Amino acid sequence: MRSTISVLLRSVFFCLLCGYCSSPAAASPVGAIRLGAYEGTRTDATHLIRIYSPWYPGQYLSINFPEHCWGKGLPNVTHMSQTPITTPWRYNADSTEAVFELQARPGVIYRSRARVDSMAVRLSLEIENKSDSAITDVRTLICLRPDQMASFKEHSYDMTWVFVGGRPAHMDTDTHYDGPLPEGHAPSWALRVAGVPDSLDFSGLSWFTPGGGPGRIVQERAQPPLIALHERGNEKRWLATIWQPAKLVFSNPSIPCIHSDPLPPDCPPGQTVRVKGMVLFHDGDIESLLVRARKEMGL
Repeated sequence: MRSTISVLLRSVFFCLLCGYCSSPAAASPVGAIRLGAYEGTRTDATHLIRIYSPWYPGQYLSINFPEHCWGKGLPNVTHMSQTPITTPWRYNADSTEAVFELQARPGVIYRSRARVDSMAVRLSLEIENKSDSAITDVRTLICLRPDQMASFKEHSYDMTWVFVGGRPAHMDTDTHYDGPLPEGHAPSWALRVAGVPDSLDFSGLSWFTPGGGPGRIVQERAQPPLIALHERGNEKRWLATIWQPAKLVFSNPSIPCIHSDPLPPDCPPGQTVRVKGMVLFHDGDIESLLVRARKEMGL
């Protein structure tokens, strides 16, 4: 009797084992996302936070959060430092949450927050205004770059997609710019976000100036402000970022990096304003990525 039960148990075990090994999940194991800091000290990119890949152990992307954030009444919270510094981010015990905080001027506090949430990292940009004057016309740049994710790193637009009128659009072949192309630079396309007022000066669109620099504003409008990279040779695995509300999305293949740059509201005295964003790791086609991003962001 015991022998018969033993044989049956072994049979069940091996059936389960074979079923597990043949499953897609087993073929592509998923780990846990964690956050981390750069090592040592630096004077540039001081606001970088590493997001370690759930797909490939040891590989990570970096998000410069913020690269810049400035406005009327808000001195620039820049990624540059006059002297070498260690990371200003504070991490919790299991590296699933991090916060960066800076007093931009007396009474004005800037905060960046990041929190791991399954196959995503939720982001929040906050401005707390305890001063007696308003903060207006806030502009931001938040740079996401796949520094150490080899299969997502490419100095072109071959793997880069945006969304126009709620539909996927290839960053290169499905967008249009009629002006002269920059000389000596890889072109860097930007899309204004649908519903955001036009602005072509430096203060309105960072370094996307009409007459100089590598940046160019294409005719299409981003809706929603989601930008995504698929893995090289694999359009079923995506790295993406989105902010709501946002001013523009763009890609700079010379770094390479992608941006969905948030558009914080004005902040009256005694108030705190915030905008929310995400970094998404996604297995599936681009249409399911769009559905997921809209659901996660409440769009």
